[in-house]
Amino acid sequence: MKNFLIFGSHPALSLAEFCAFRPGLELTVCGPAALVDDPAWDGLAYLNRLGGTVKLGKVTAVLDLEKTTASVIADKLENRLTAKSLDFGWSVFGGSPTDRKRLERLALSFKKELKNRKISSRWVTGKAAGGIAPAAVAKLKLTSAGLDVCLFLAGKKVVVGLTTDVQDADAWSRRDYGRPGRSGRAGMLPPKLARILVNLAVVPDGGTLLDPFCGSGTILMEAALATRSGKLIGSDIEARQIADTDRNTEWLLKEKIIGQEDARRINTFIADARELSKHLPEKSVDRIVTEGYLGPPLSGHETYEMIKRNADRATKLWEESLAAWRPLLKPRARIVGIWPGYQTAHGHAFVNLESKLAGLGYRLVPFCGGKLQSKAVIIYKRPNQHVSRRIVIIEQQ
Repeated sequence: MKNFLIFGSHPALSLAEFCAFRPGLELTVCGPAALVDDPAWDGLAYLNRLGGTVKLGKVTAVLDLEKTTASVIADKLENRLTAKSLDFGWSVFGGSPTDRKRLERLALSFKKELKNRKISSRWVTGKAAGGIAPAAVAKLKLTSAGLDVCLFLAGKKVVVGLTTDVQDADAWSRRDYGRPGRSGRAGMLPPKLARILVNLAVVPDGGTLLDPFCGSGTILMEAALATRSGKLIGSDIEARQIADTDRNTEWLLKEKIIGQEDARRINTFIADARELSKHLPEKSVDRIVTEGYLGPPLSGHETYEMIKRNADRATKLWEESLAAWRPLLKPRARIVGIWPGYQTAHGHAFVNLESKLAGLGYRLVPFCGGKLQSKAVIIYKRPNQHVSRRIVIIEQQ
């Protein structure tokens, strides 16, 4: 394995995204990270494309676990130890807690080893599972003037890697919080999650992507940046949401985040998701990527009966929409969607259409990548949230 990826807060989803983006590659999963041998590897381009990968880099050595010491690691990184002083990060992924702890302790020994080599150093620590935060790696210039050392436990081997590229946190934040059309009341799909959904869809070049619950246009925005689709169509039942989408598209163009050609690909109109056949021709859509209606915000104290009603309403809307969309889809079309789940102190209720999909002419597609092969639903949920996003991939039978 020549390269590695470190995933964000939802590693299973990030792994599925990478496998959809680069299918057929052999990967070794190490906790919230993966090792891969990719002959077309382009670190910067990959980070610009992927929503769920926060850091990636190159493998520099493979060591026996029992023989791994700070001195041995320093020897393997000798060509990067030329400065008189440097900052370094130290992160360990995969393996057993005991083995991880042992390798984590080597950070202090590594600092002492650098001192023996007459190199003054500062060990930069991070609290996240993915090690030093990407923003900190960029700010401290660990990919150029320092080192972000990543150790991966793969069986009885230790794979030593150095981070080469990190996700541009400012660019993602700008598209999230800088756009003029955002509404907390209506709910906000994070741009990173929207990008993951788009990548899971594997949009064909020149194809048509539809978001029938487009809200403020987050999926359309990320699809414009990440695909070569011919048309990006957004519809929503609320005129205010379509106005926000159009306003955001104008902002993206003004800020030079997208170009004129990208903006021309985006078309919007007001419509009920169950009545799109009045607006679009049959067999005109290659991919549907959408969040759908998540229901009203929850405080966490709602009764089970209340959240069950939410789930029933969302289930009915999805069932009617899937039936209405079928004539619009081209052969081998794919739908990447989000079914909501509701969790309060009084119970759990969620949309589950698995038993009805066959009757509607669809099937669930398992996510790719190792243990994900049999997984039909991946749950995206942030801490302290009461509404979870149950991500599914659906294809025509």
